[in-house]
Amino acid sequence: MNGSIRSLRKFPILYGLAWSLFYAVIGILLVSLWAHVHPMSPKTLVMAAYIIHCAAVLLGAIAGSRAAQERGWYYGGMSGLFYAIVMICIGLFAYNTFSLDAGGLFRVLLMALIGAFGGIIGVNTGSTRSL
Repeated sequence: MNGSIRSLRKFPILYGLAWSLFYAVIGILLVSLWAHVHPMSPKTLVMAAYIIHCAAVLLGAIAGSRAAQERGWYYGGMSGLFYAIVMICIGLFAYNTFSLDAGGLFRVLLMALIGAFGGIIGVNTGSTRSL
């Protein structure tokens, strides 16, 4: 397992996408456990899902750009874009819910921008950067 993660670092976009998906699964599990114990309204669950996805893209973009050690905005933005595409595919195949309207395109753009921001943070916080 450790060797496969190490070899995935050679592909920063996939590395960031893998971490984004990992953080999303952990966040969704925590919210579902919380909702099981405490009653939550559907509006609160939707807001929690948006927060989880945004945080997952941000943290995955940071991880991916730290692996790349260069062009953080690019690798982070592409990680966010691919994350949005994966979520669209899951929505299409599982629930047939995605509509190609202004709201859907805005969410895709938002994920890419959050990823680019996370990539900028990640590449500038890398520990092997020389001055």
